[in-house]
This record gives sequence, C-alpha cells and structure tokens, in this order.
Amino acid sequence: MPSRHMGDIRQVESKTGRTVDDWCSLLEANGVAERREAVNLLRDGYAVPHAFALTIADHCLRRGTDDFDDTWSDDAW
Repeated sequence: MPSRHMGDIRQVESKTGRTVDDWCSLLEANGVAERREAVNLLRDGYAVPHAFALTIADHCLRRGTDDFDDTWSDDAW
C-alpha cells in the first residue's frame, strides 16, 4: 500500500463509522473489482471522503492479490 495511505487506514473506522473489513465486504457484495468504481461508490454512494475512499479501495482490492503493482498509484489519475 502506498505509504501515504498508512495513516489513513488506521483512521477509517473513526472517520467513516465502519471498519475496513466492513467496507471490503460491501465492495465485494456489490461486485466491485476496479479501483475507480470502488472510489466512486464509496464517495458518491456513502459520502466517504475521497482520500479515505482511495485508501479503502486500495486496501480492499489488493488484499486478494499478490501481484499488486504501481498502476494503482494516485499519479495514474
């Protein structure tokens, strides 16, 4: 995970009212598999602040893969 998100991941529950695992389950239940889709759902559908939506998306979508690469960096947006 990009180091700039490490501080955010520890604050997800206090800032959003849900744990990271709760958010991951929600994304999975909605069939979300792409970062942009995850960020949009979290931000627009659940009013999660953009920085936290990025953090959650990165964490949830990479936790099931071992081949995480740098294409997920914020610079790509």
